[in-house]
Amino acid sequence: MVEMNNLYEDMRSQQVAFYTYDVGEETSVTIELNDRYAIFLDPFRVGSIPEMKRILAHELGHCATGCTHKVSSPLDLIEKHEYKANRWAIERYIPFEELHSAIRHGYTERWQLAEYFDLPEPFIQKALDYYFSACQRKRA
Repeated sequence: MVEMNNLYEDMRSQQVAFYTYDVGEETSVTIELNDRYAIFLDPFRVGSIPEMKRILAHELGHCATGCTHKVSSPLDLIEKHEYKANRWAIERYIPFEELHSAIRHGYTERWQLAEYFDLPEPFIQKALDYYFSACQRKRA
């Protein structure tokens, strides 16, 4: 299970500032200035604790990988940065060994894995796609 404490500890260790703030149409944003990062999150736009965990994991992925971009960046660059942030979050908070262990222990449905990791089902699906599709291509 992903605990909020782990996310906060990762923010502290990466020296990422965290602010609850209305960021307009977005739920969250990560800003980099002079090699320092800050995550801004509007808690009133988040529907659940698992969703908040997913958002923070993803935004920490931007900080950890250095993949931030201007709002006016080309779509292909934005997509690459979003993919890298998600990949980091998946590898950090849903490690393959832990996912594999959960499946071996009977958590075989996506909703069961979502409850086990306390993350939203769509994020679990991203992890499954990453580990069982993208990683398979790397091995081939």
